[in-house]
Amino acid sequence: MRRRLLLVAVVVCSGALAWLTWPHPDVEITVARGGVASIVDRFGGQTPLGDTVFVGGGGARRTVRVVNRDTVAHRLAMFSAAPGDRRDYTVPTGVYGGYCSAHPTSKHLTFVVR
Repeated sequence: MRRRLLLVAVVVCSGALAWLTWPHPDVEITVARGGVASIVDRFGGQTPLGDTVFVGGGGARRTVRVVNRDTVAHRLAMFSAAPGDRRDYTVPTGVYGGYCSAHPTSKHLTFVVR
């Protein structure tokens, strides 16, 4: 019984350590069917896509992941994704803006990359 408990503890700790150290994007944007985008946090929580997206993180490079679950291609300012596509983009610091086909309220989106 004690060995089983120890084995379970080792497996749980190993899984948690792998999840915490696995490379995650600094920002993940998911476009749902119907074409409305949201920002997905590290734990899977979703918030509606705002007019401005702040991208921060550690290190010299920032990663933005775009997941398109819709049946049509979408453009999110400088990023694009084909239907059913998932893409990671590496961006330098700066302010970028442009047309957004998946924005719920307006058709303009600004990224502030810190």
